[in-house]
Amino acid sequence: MKKTTKRLGGTNDGHVLGERTFAAITAVEGISLSSESRKRLSSMKKRKLTNEEQRTEVIRAYIEAKTR
Repeated sequence: MKKTTKRLGGTNDGHVLGERTFAAITAVEGISLSSESRKRLSSMKKRKLTNEEQRTEVIRAYIEAKTR
């Protein structure tokens, strides 16, 4: 039987997890977000950023943290 996948569009070749799925996986793995990350995610959700804008903001935050 052939396995098919559903693409949601966009240029990203990877799979994007929803918020609930990601939370469930991280709970099993014992991973938790820092308070700074939770604030950033909440802020992005309120501002209704596009996927690309969210990706850019997260990458920028980690680059800034790495250069400190």
